[in-house]
Amino acid sequence: MPPVLLMQKEAKKGKKDKDDDKEEEDSGPPCGPICINERVESLLQEVKPQIQTLKEKLNTVSMWMQLQIPKVEDGNNFGVAVQEKVFELLTATRTKIEGFQTQISKYYSERGDAVAKASKQPHVVSILRCVICLHRHLRMN
Repeated sequence: MPPVLLMQKEAKKGKKDKDDDKEEEDSGPPCGPICINERVESLLQEVKPQIQTLKEKLNTVSMWMQLQIPKVEDGNNFGVAVQEKVFELLTATRTKIEGFQTQISKYYSERGDAVAKASKQPHVVSILRCVICLHRHLRMN
């Protein structure tokens, strides 16, 4: 066979191997589907809408505060200073709320990574403990 045909056959063979690997990955872990932690999931489903509502209300109050700041004039600017301090506190609160949202998505990402490792290496107990620790950590925060 000419070398070009041999290379084409090898390329097709390599593609088949990749397809076989994808089928193996899609089949799921050998231990079956891994369940979610029902308690953590129910807490997250309860907290997520509350966080979103709080964030929206905070934005409304923040916008209202900005609209209430009077023009800077000579003399007594005590009210403006108080409003600016309140605005700083609102900004700090918004940062904390966004941190909570980030923590939730980070939990799912870390749990997914740990579960993927655990399904590939079910004999490694420390990986399973890592998943359990993630659940506990999220419940306590």
